[in-house]
Amino acid sequence: MRIKGYWLFVFLGLTLGAFFFYQKTQPSLSYDFAPQFDGNDYRNIYDYFKGYREDYKVPHPFHQRVFVPLIASVFGSDIIPSFQYVNLIFSLLSVAVLFLLWRDLGFELKWFWTGFTWLIFHWTGMIRLNAFDPITVDLPTYTFQALFLWLVLKRKFIHLLWLAPLATIQKESFIALPIILFIYAVWHDRRTKEGFYNVPLIIAAIVLSVTAQYLANFYFPPAEEGRGAFITLAYHAKEAILNPFELVRWLAAMSMAFGPALWLAFNHYRKTNRYDNTRNLLLMYSGLYLAFGILAGGDMTRIIFLGFPFIATWIIYELQEINRSKLILLGLLSLPLTFIWKTIPDPAWQWEAWESWYPEFMESKMALIFLAYVLITSILINRNWPNSKLKN
Repeated sequence: MRIKGYWLFVFLGLTLGAFFFYQKTQPSLSYDFAPQFDGNDYRNIYDYFKGYREDYKVPHPFHQRVFVPLIASVFGSDIIPSFQYVNLIFSLLSVAVLFLLWRDLGFELKWFWTGFTWLIFHWTGMIRLNAFDPITVDLPTYTFQALFLWLVLKRKFIHLLWLAPLATIQKESFIALPIILFIYAVWHDRRTKEGFYNVPLIIAAIVLSVTAQYLANFYFPPAEEGRGAFITLAYHAKEAILNPFELVRWLAAMSMAFGPALWLAFNHYRKTNRYDNTRNLLLMYSGLYLAFGILAGGDMTRIIFLGFPFIATWIIYELQEINRSKLILLGLLSLPLTFIWKTIPDPAWQWEAWESWYPEFMESKMALIFLAYVLITSILINRNWPNSKLKN
């Protein structure tokens, strides 16, 4: 049964309350004493748009991510509140678009509570991590990805023509979404003969996205040339091959970001494999962001969690028949991964404590413990489920 629209205001209220609660209780990062954090580069972009500096000295790839700093520069003169305003706006927009997406997919109310609770209260989620690290461009990622998925499933391809270039100047990795969609769309329409996808509009979205990136690079060139996207991906792939334990850390980061539910979803997909367009899209883009976790940068957990609109939606799609008691058990066993009782330590003063939160940085033994915990709990939850269904 499609849930009532008034629930949207409940979840927006929950988001709003959590946002201001963590602004008060979660200390923000000391950027001046942590120069290796991306926020310092975004601060340079913000200062340029505010007119505080005449030179645009921003390294690759941050130089092209102008969307959020430009919006933040419209607000007051204090940088952290300015970015917090943008973060709040896109936090609310993300919840609104996800609500529309999940309602159209027919998810039950219990999954709305599960999904939004995880998104809002997980330590590397939409609210808490960005209360700790507010000078960021990440928040619109949740909105744009959820909107992209909703538009594709609703076959509103015309709107990709403005979404793709806009999202690209927020974060250049968005280009991968319409490119992969084009490849899949051609294959799907040839296989099914149903003409679901408007391939010319998808191609146009790709062209506009690439054009937007070119213009961003032209008008806001990097302080010095960096690796291109393919070179970056190849570099991290090589590092993973040369250091096999990175694969373990990657699996642990996936587990930290989405808990036992991720492995239960993989298991259910394996047992119930079928051709389903919606399922294919969700799995395809979930796989993309899981791959980004090991190929796109060192902070695997954050990058993987940024795929929440795809990964969480796919997990719910796979597990939506789970009964209430199993869902409660899943939630209780996943709770330790949220670190809900802690505040994120400031790496400027507590570097080792901060590293201990991230499977990609923590001691090898602890990464193995986190991975083992999630896999064991997945097995325990899954033990009594029938092969083809998640209901008892």
